[in-house]
Amino acid sequence: MADSRQKTVHSRFTSGSIFNHIVVMSVTGGIGLLALFFVDLADMYFLSLLGETELAAAIGYAGTILFFTASISIGLSIATGVVTAKAVGEGKDRRTRQVVMTALFFSAIIAIATSIVIFPLTPMILEMLGAAGRTHSLAMDYLQILLPTLGFLGLGMSTGGVLRAVGDAKGAMMVTLIGSAVNLVLDPIFIFGLDLHIQGAALASVSARITLAGVGLYLIFRKHDLGIRINFRIFKRNLSPMLKVAMPAIFTNIATPIGNAYVITEISMFGDAAIAGNTIVARITPVAFALFFSLSGSIGPIIGQNLGAKEYDRVKESIYASLKFIIGYTVILWPIFYLSQDMIIALFGASEDAGAMIRVFCNWVVPLTMFLGILFLSNAAFNNLGHPLRATFFNVGKATIGTIPFAYYGSKLYGAEGVLIGQAIGAAIFGFVGVIFCLYTIDKVVAARRNNDQRKAQMETADNDQPQLMPYSSARTFNYSSKDIIEQSE
Repeated sequence: MADSRQKTVHSRFTSGSIFNHIVVMSVTGGIGLLALFFVDLADMYFLSLLGETELAAAIGYAGTILFFTASISIGLSIATGVVTAKAVGEGKDRRTRQVVMTALFFSAIIAIATSIVIFPLTPMILEMLGAAGRTHSLAMDYLQILLPTLGFLGLGMSTGGVLRAVGDAKGAMMVTLIGSAVNLVLDPIFIFGLDLHIQGAALASVSARITLAGVGLYLIFRKHDLGIRINFRIFKRNLSPMLKVAMPAIFTNIATPIGNAYVITEISMFGDAAIAGNTIVARITPVAFALFFSLSGSIGPIIGQNLGAKEYDRVKESIYASLKFIIGYTVILWPIFYLSQDMIIALFGASEDAGAMIRVFCNWVVPLTMFLGILFLSNAAFNNLGHPLRATFFNVGKATIGTIPFAYYGSKLYGAEGVLIGQAIGAAIFGFVGVIFCLYTIDKVVAARRNNDQRKAQMETADNDQPQLMPYSSARTFNYSSKDIIEQSE
């Protein structure tokens, strides 16, 4: 049984306005992610002040590999949030703590293993992406410092998944805010003050990753009292449901950087200036659409808690409310970027070729990115509905069929700018089809669960109608089901 001294874990999303929950979770999560992505943008800005095109291109090539490794951490955080939210919704405090500890251990192990595998392969991968000469050397300097700290990033992102799953949107926001603040303060000190240039940017990011993990663990163990001792038996038992979500979620997320790697290869044929322009766009995109990224992480706990609590009507309501949020945000954002494109080009001192990439982004890619947000929403729903392979199918499809032919023919028709437009159109197609299939999946899952609940209720009624064959005293002695015994032994 749970220790009476430990706090009760509350399911916050099973009552109240769904739209309000989405707005609060997305905005607070978005602020944290905005700070995190803004630091990447600041890295790009500080390095641009050094006046070397190779630096921006090196960050672009290195960023492709870092995006791949970070996507694995994102997949782990998604799985952590899914299994934690479900346990919270079911109201099992001790089980929730065991799930949290299992997820954190597993996330750290996988992230560390990933860095060990990727590290010796980085020179070859950079060459395959098109990096050469000084650009290749600078990218290697950056990656050799950052890759060994992937374990801290994986652990830190998973703590964010736990905090969102228990409804602590503010805590999840603070994790990323504090980590980003550390990075932002140290960036100019290391880059300019210590004259470390690109190595300084990497060291600042290392400090931020360590801070991210430290603050997240502090909130989980101190504020929410979610720590508990587990042994290998408990770890193994809780690992199974984690793996069912984690592996498809990881494959789902790494598909995007693989598709982006092809895009980088196509753009590299047009020179370092085009790569620099794409790198600026790649840094602006997550800042501009931080709310889309945070929504994909926020909607999972809302769906998961309501599924666990059998509040089925609220599950579909959460999807419709999220769609309104995505469309409304895009309608506001598009004219802002359309009117600000000259200022963005001037801010980064972009060349003519790099500036052309920025203009295409502001005019055409921004509105189409709405469908990418819808795809994120659908994938998060699939993961929490118990169909993570469907999320994998749509994201892998977007990264391959929805990217490669569109980017290829876009480059042939309109050059480097055409690659961006083609990639956005392919993502839009998969986002539209994905949300339709998502709504269909919700109807099927909810219908199946309701039927299952009715069968259980009928069986319980039938059991209660059976005559008691044992004396009352004996019945009290043995009135424990196998479920009760298992729950108490945990």
